[in-house]
Amino acid sequence: MTSMEAATAMMKRPYEVEGGLVRLRAGRCPECGAVYCPARLVCDGCGHRGLEEILLAPRGTIYTFTTVHQSTPEFRTPYHLCYVDFDEQVRVMLPAAGDERPRIGEAVEIVLGTGPRLVDAEPEEGPHALMVAWTATGKGEGDV
Repeated sequence: MTSMEAATAMMKRPYEVEGGLVRLRAGRCPECGAVYCPARLVCDGCGHRGLEEILLAPRGTIYTFTTVHQSTPEFRTPYHLCYVDFDEQVRVMLPAAGDERPRIGEAVEIVLGTGPRLVDAEPEEGPHALMVAWTATGKGEGDV
């Protein structure tokens, strides 16, 4: 793949919806197996060019989170940002859906929504449309 084709491929919508489940696009290095989300052109681990596109599982586990109390004017505060671990050995930061305080170790799934962004519209196309929501399975290990 030429660098222009690779760059164009990376500009695609950062997720796919399959059977009602939202799956994030990521890149996996065919040489060392490192996974990156968002995908990139070159592997940070081994320098290989041309990572293969994969879709992450639609569910993950909260590794940690933070509550944002001060932000730029386009975001309502407070809101929660969660680091979510996926089975593919990658950790992604996403805003939480709703106002409930996240719990470390809690099972979550990726959903579409407007998140903390102050937008009076349907979910945006692009990365700002992605959020995490609590799943019915399992509670976490406690609050931080």
